[in-house]
Amino acid sequence: MEKLFMKDEDITTKQAIEMQDTYLMKSVEAWNDRVFVQGKGTRLTDLEGEEYLDCFSGVSAMNIGHAHPRVAEVVSDQMRKITHLSTLYRTVPMPVLAKKLSQIAPMDRGQAKVFFCNSGTEANEHALTLARISTKNFETVGIQNGFYGRGGWTMGLTGMGSWRTGLGPFMPGIHHLPMYHCYRCPLGYKDRESCGTACAEYMKIILKSESCGQIANVLVEAIQGIGGIIPAPPDYFKVLKPILDENGILMIVDEVQTGIGRTGTWWGIEHYGVEPDIITSAKALGGGLPIGAVIARAEIADTFPGPDFSTFGGNPVSCRAAIATLDIVEEEGLMKNSAVVGKYLKDRLVEMSKTHPFLDDVQGIGLMIGAEVVTDKNRRTPAPNDVLVTILDEALKEHVLIGRGGLYYNRIRFQPPLTFTQGEADTALAAFDKALSIAEKNYR
Repeated sequence: MEKLFMKDEDITTKQAIEMQDTYLMKSVEAWNDRVFVQGKGTRLTDLEGEEYLDCFSGVSAMNIGHAHPRVAEVVSDQMRKITHLSTLYRTVPMPVLAKKLSQIAPMDRGQAKVFFCNSGTEANEHALTLARISTKNFETVGIQNGFYGRGGWTMGLTGMGSWRTGLGPFMPGIHHLPMYHCYRCPLGYKDRESCGTACAEYMKIILKSESCGQIANVLVEAIQGIGGIIPAPPDYFKVLKPILDENGILMIVDEVQTGIGRTGTWWGIEHYGVEPDIITSAKALGGGLPIGAVIARAEIADTFPGPDFSTFGGNPVSCRAAIATLDIVEEEGLMKNSAVVGKYLKDRLVEMSKTHPFLDDVQGIGLMIGAEVVTDKNRRTPAPNDVLVTILDEALKEHVLIGRGGLYYNRIRFQPPLTFTQGEADTALAAFDKALSIAEKNYR
């Protein structure tokens, strides 16, 4: 067998790209041809030594910034002690992290119970299992334009056709509420003021028309992430939750992207004045290491006696990283910074949308902000793929990384580390402004 490259300096950008194209599955999408080898805070460095401002943070995962020294220290320490045993054996970091998560849970605070796994997909799958066991019902409801993961249940609940193409039928008993993206209201309302909360009220229609009376849960996001950064309307959950409670249906909130301070609070649902029954967390929780968690009201968690376990769930190394991450978010004031800098960034983008013909519908909370890229604001025509590719590529030339998403894959996404400064926001805005101008000019 040929010798493999062991150091970054032993490989060129061309070689890295060629190996990925040859040996990784075609489904693994790469947005550009940069090969990154180092990160620090909000900055990334590629093999050529070029530095970039990261406004996407590994898909909303690096809330504390890249390569935080405190995480590196505790991970190194734990690696020298014990690396892995599985949840079948007791260790110290797992219950310590569970206690910290219970103490910041948006419901049943200090009493909520935790199950650890490896990712957002796995967390959502376990939450669905828990809801089914707790309620003894099998039906489940997602929301159009929502993304919940790549498992059996979660892919079936995902409300974006691009992720389901060619996969055939999914599990029975899956329903979808209308998406709450008022800009593209599926119920035909022309503005946010005229509909009230018809998309939430539609739950009553599902109960009467589609359900067989055995709905276990509704799985929601407070802000749709992959869906393009779409926050739920302010009163959405205040309307939906009483309907669920009246019918014995649990509300599971997917906090995989919105959690760990991203929106200026520990959890996105805290902006809506309701308490969920179960939440899921992953991505930013591990400070760069893989970990997932399900947090549930104690009376719900206790209905599932098992047996159940996760081979790498509660891994001591990932748990130590997560404990440090929670401490960093709190001690370094990252939630407050997210709220303050996020508002600044959003306000500037709103102003930019008034002068750019292609930019519309700027939405978001904290440092989780998205916007439509359209070729006709009156008709709200989604911009084609080449326009979005141009924007990302031109921003990259300015050494700024920006994300995209949405039902039509036409929404720009800003989700930088929560250490993001106002000066860095200005840098990102200048790059985006230039990139958008070029895309508008080229398309016309």
